[in-house]
Amino acid sequence: MAGGRNVPVACLAAWPLIAVLAGGCRPPPPDTQRPKVGTDPCAERLHDVCGHLLLYYQIHKRLPPTLKQLKSSDVLPLPPLVCPVSGKPYVYEPQGLLLRGQPGRLVLYDPEPSHSGIRWGILVGTSARGDSIIPCVIAVTEEQLASATTQPAPEPPDKQ
Repeated sequence: MAGGRNVPVACLAAWPLIAVLAGGCRPPPPDTQRPKVGTDPCAERLHDVCGHLLLYYQIHKRLPPTLKQLKSSDVLPLPPLVCPVSGKPYVYEPQGLLLRGQPGRLVLYDPEPSHSGIRWGILVGTSARGDSIIPCVIAVTEEQLASATTQPAPEPPDKQ
């Protein structure tokens, strides 16, 4: 019995140690965390551009040669094609860049790492049937961009 009474005391004595250890597991302060897609105005803007790229692809079966081909409409207004933080135009690569560890190609991205050291970009993959694209907004590190390659895009299945 005496041993049973010491267990709760030993557990209580361990709580300060657990609290100290848990304190080391806290996330970094908010200013050093990576921005999130749903809260960053640049990522939100690029998300809107994804809709325009998807619509253009559905009509023309290719991405536009330049961003000037994207049109605004009453239903789908085209946002300004500049980063709202830096004020600089987005970089457009219609053939896309291959990023290590990412499926698809990076076709549009921030001109500089203005978002806590990262750039936002649009990565475009293809559907399983190959008849459509799947654009998504991703965070791109400087290391990913520096190691990107520009291999030619594969031909669509119907042209091979």
